[in-house]
Amino acid sequence: MEPSGKRPVGADDRLSDLPDGLLHTIMSFLTAREAVQTCVLSRRWEDLWCSMPCLNIDEQEFLPETEGSDTEAENDSCLARARFEDFVSTLLLFHSAQTLDVFRFNVVQLSNDELVDRWLCRGIKRCPKVVEIRSFYHKLPHLGSSSSRLKRLHLTMVTLDGTFTQQLRSGCPVLNDLELKFCRFHSIAEIVSCTLKNLTIQHCRTNPRNTLIIKAPSLAYLQLVITVTGSDVNWAGGVVVSDMPFLIKAIIFLRNLHSNIPKVPCKLLFSLINVKYLELTAFDTLANLHVGSNTFPVFHNVRTLMLDGCDLSDNFEFLGCFLSNAPALEKLTLQCCKLPEGEVKIKTGGNPKSTSQESQATPTFQCPSLKWTEIKYKEDGDVQKVFDLLLGVWRNLQKSTIVIKKA
Repeated sequence: MEPSGKRPVGADDRLSDLPDGLLHTIMSFLTAREAVQTCVLSRRWEDLWCSMPCLNIDEQEFLPETEGSDTEAENDSCLARARFEDFVSTLLLFHSAQTLDVFRFNVVQLSNDELVDRWLCRGIKRCPKVVEIRSFYHKLPHLGSSSSRLKRLHLTMVTLDGTFTQQLRSGCPVLNDLELKFCRFHSIAEIVSCTLKNLTIQHCRTNPRNTLIIKAPSLAYLQLVITVTGSDVNWAGGVVVSDMPFLIKAIIFLRNLHSNIPKVPCKLLFSLINVKYLELTAFDTLANLHVGSNTFPVFHNVRTLMLDGCDLSDNFEFLGCFLSNAPALEKLTLQCCKLPEGEVKIKTGGNPKSTSQESQATPTFQCPSLKWTEIKYKEDGDVQKVFDLLLGVWRNLQKSTIVIKKA
């Protein structure tokens, strides 16, 4: 009897009997180096890597272990870079697939810009449907006609200029997913695409005083992570989103550390009036917007609002203004927000009623559709402030579930 788990010598290799398409699908889960190593499995696998439609080039596989003296570590690093350069150059030379489904490229520590540019051009020339690039601020090569099949473009630490925006506008006819993280924007004032459905921009840097305009009428998901500082101004002119009638979810992290430009969050927020799910994180200038309810836009579609780490120290005036202009809001979450110091005193339309020895007014938010309110607080001292907030809203939330808990 054959031992369990062992195959008799000469038995059929059922895996190798699979068609090339299925084997290529299996290889798509491997890095380029792992895929090439499959050539030793059998004659059937010998040249399969040459025609696989997915290339996943990752320098991490070649990085040496950091042991020994500094001199030894440097020598090991040089040898590893040389092996990596030889491997990628050979890989792209013998890879024969005319088109690619996926081209992934993770090369951060290689300083040879000319070589990196050559590799990127060869990969992009294969008209991939998916491109994911992580580099050390290498300039993105011109996509040209190679972007005709491009559906997803994820870029991390890549330098982009005006040619990139031109390509987005007219050279990517089927692009629906764009993700830009830690990229450098040179001469980029707008992102325009009629086909984009998902857009993520995180921690990208730009020229001082620039305004970013986003025109993507088909967009359904938007995530922006932007910091505006005094010493290094990113998007100090603000971020403006043009009309997006199909926008479902927007997640905005905007830390405004420059006191002279309070309109930055205001511009962005007021351009998201069609969104259904809105999450605002670290908006530390909400208390400085000073926007009255008469001029505040109406968010007709928003069903869910989450404020995470936002500044509500204006006695909840901004929150009250937002809730009064969100007639369809069903769920509200306040998570670790900055609450007012001392007693809550909020202006209302009527004469305030005394709730303590001092005359003070409590919030009278009008939000008829609200069904769920969740408040997460950091410090025990915030509990009383939370109850002060609820005193004035309870009369309008008697049919709503309210959950209060420590974060």
